[in-house]
Amino acid sequence: MNTDPWAWTLSTTLVVIGWGVTLVIAIVGWVITARKDSKSAKAAREKYTADSKRADEMNATLRSQLEAAQESAAALRAQVEQLREANRIADDANPFTSVPWGDPEWTGHGAQFTIRNMSSRNVDVVRLSASDEELDGLMSFDQQPPFTCEPNSRISYMAFGTLQTGTPDIEIVWRWEGDEEEHTTSRQNIK
Repeated sequence: MNTDPWAWTLSTTLVVIGWGVTLVIAIVGWVITARKDSKSAKAAREKYTADSKRADEMNATLRSQLEAAQESAAALRAQVEQLREANRIADDANPFTSVPWGDPEWTGHGAQFTIRNMSSRNVDVVRLSASDEELDGLMSFDQQPPFTCEPNSRISYMAFGTLQTGTPDIEIVWRWEGDEEEHTTSRQNIK
């Protein structure tokens, strides 16, 4: 038997000291981790605040740009309306006396030609034919009158010629849309 009553205390003391050291190491680790997490959270909060501030500034800039673009669009709409009104007043003050038809243009395909409404108004086409009634059978039109020809629209047609007659000239009987006075225009088809 063991005669020393305090012999057991040394091994127990060493075990308790080991537990204490382990506990101290764990607590120190928790404190270090908590400090790192606190610093990371603080940095994340600061970054979030800076990003939020930057986003607010960008939103304010974009809002001001949007408002400026909307004001510009409204000004352009108003300008377009003013120009339309000016054109309407000019049209009313200066009735159209010129002929709307340009010269026939050869399309480069056989005997096919086009003629364009060069005016800024609609034209009612009453009749399309060859200027010489005897050559009327040598012309073929893509549309049959009456019809309305809008500004810059074209009338396509075929004008077949012979060595004896040549290519027949086109004759257009027309009137301005909304007007009853008919006009006749003849144009020569040249390739």
